[in-house]
Amino acid sequence: MKKILVADVPHMDDRYSAALAGWELAWVRTLSEACQALDAGPCDLVVIGAYFDDAQMFDLLRYIRADEEHSEVPVICVRGQPGFTAVSGRTLELTCKALAADTFIDLLHFADEAAGNAALRAAASQFLKD
Repeated sequence: MKKILVADVPHMDDRYSAALAGWELAWVRTLSEACQALDAGPCDLVVIGAYFDDAQMFDLLRYIRADEEHSEVPVICVRGQPGFTAVSGRTLELTCKALAADTFIDLLHFADEAAGNAALRAAASQFLKD
């Protein structure tokens, strides 16, 4: 079974569980936990929320890309809730791509229901093919 490391705030768990059902999800809440989980064993994909550990998304992304052992792991960055009022979704997307994220998904454009969660599932699926 493919393993996805999910680094985000707890109230996004239900959304990720619905969108990523069928894969093993490993939850981390802090940058330290995320680094330890990556170092403990391989994962097939990392999903990082914009509000992860008080907006540590970019720090975790830098850690993954700077470490030779993890640098090839696909990373999806996600904005799943309103906020970052001074920063647009487009700015987040461009920054994520500049830091070598594989893709950015702004879930604010997709309802929190089956059809809306399909966008996240489709993005994950492209990286989790056997």
